[in-house]
Amino acid sequence: MHEDTYRGGQSEDETSLYHDMGVWRGVKVPSSAKRDKYQKDLDDWFQWLRAELQEDLRQQSRFLVAQTRNRADGLRQAVDALADRLDGVDRKVDRLLDALRNQGVRNAIDDGRATSDKHRRHLELAQKYQTLVRQDLLVLGRLLCPKGAEEDDTELARRRAQVVAQLVEQLFQPLDEPMSKQSDDVLGRLTELGHETEAAQFRGLFGAVFRKAAELRGTVAGLPLTAELDFAVDVSVLPADEYQAWNHAPGEGTAPEFLVAPAYRVGGERPQPLSSPFVFVAPAVAP
Repeated sequence: MHEDTYRGGQSEDETSLYHDMGVWRGVKVPSSAKRDKYQKDLDDWFQWLRAELQEDLRQQSRFLVAQTRNRADGLRQAVDALADRLDGVDRKVDRLLDALRNQGVRNAIDDGRATSDKHRRHLELAQKYQTLVRQDLLVLGRLLCPKGAEEDDTELARRRAQVVAQLVEQLFQPLDEPMSKQSDDVLGRLTELGHETEAAQFRGLFGAVFRKAAELRGTVAGLPLTAELDFAVDVSVLPADEYQAWNHAPGEGTAPEFLVAPAYRVGGERPQPLSSPFVFVAPAVAP
């Protein structure tokens, strides 16, 4: 087929003419000048849009920064206010705890216990004193008082308890002063009272007990709050729950007979015992 026929019957000159006119088969085609103008307009529009977006982002950023700063300032003020409130609560709690501690100390003293720093050390010493009496002095009393041939158990227990009472007075009175006696002074007094103090077993144990008693008294004397042994207590009027029976538990017909070891009593504005006294309980009288 002839080329002119393929082009729809248009000659090469006619085709060029159509290109120059910007028309191709009925479609208008922009000229290069117009295309350049459109491209420039499009670039200008994109630049304007970019500038607008950047400015909008800057404004939004400034707004968010300002809002964040305001919120941060508000949060800081709220935190400061909360800290002040917490400080106030802490002060109130401290006052409440102090009041509870004071009340707890009073209750603990009333119950024979102690929880404050001032009384806790005395409570430890009171327990140490009771241990010395109930264990060490008990053994010393047995060594000093062997059972007699015609002696019954009740009389033996009474004699041994009396010896322990003598040891307590010699070793711990006065409680709030350092030991001023020598061990030989105490041994001499026990000998004067008719006790056999020359046995090697007794001498060995007595030396250790004397050192413990001297250490306890020295510690008590060094504390700011004073303490003493309550030798003035009237055991005949003591209820059963306010003393420790030395020989056996109180029962029907029994009664406190004499004081073996006084209560450890802490001083201060309200002197109170931190331990119960040891009391020899007389056996029930047979009907």
